[in-house]
Amino acid sequence: MKLTDVLSNPVRMRIMQHLQISGDATTKQIAEALKDVPAPTIYRHINFLLKEGVMIVKEERKIRGTTERLLSINTEMWSAEVNRDIANTSYQFLMSLYGQFQRYASKEDADPMADRLCLRTCMMRLTDGSFDAFLKEYAELIGRYQRNEENGKVRSVSIISAPVEEEAE
Repeated sequence: MKLTDVLSNPVRMRIMQHLQISGDATTKQIAEALKDVPAPTIYRHINFLLKEGVMIVKEERKIRGTTERLLSINTEMWSAEVNRDIANTSYQFLMSLYGQFQRYASKEDADPMADRLCLRTCMMRLTDGSFDAFLKEYAELIGRYQRNEENGKVRSVSIISAPVEEEAE
């Protein structure tokens, strides 16, 4: 399985993003987090991700006659795939974002200001340790706001860290 196959599907991408933030979750918790996606669709994509080894069952619990599975990203496989084909993985990620913007912009009632659409780039000069701390704090921040508020809008927030070629002075 190529990681680009996972990233090319928006539902699978959102499932993986949820697991990246939460660390692990049950299928029910994922379905609750992605309320705009029908439960059968979520179950189908989770089974696909499990079959392909992108996700793993971390724990199984018996609850009232059924088995509840605690799911997690298979970090070994994920890291190996990203490192193996970083160019295509990055391209697929960026194209999925581009597709979201294209679909949004094609709507007659698109209102970027009212919808809080934003594009930001920030350059930082950090040691690896400081950057790791930044990513940890970012994950904690996202975790605090990653909930389903009544009357809330589903929003996609992405972060991209890329190396910068510095010009010689």
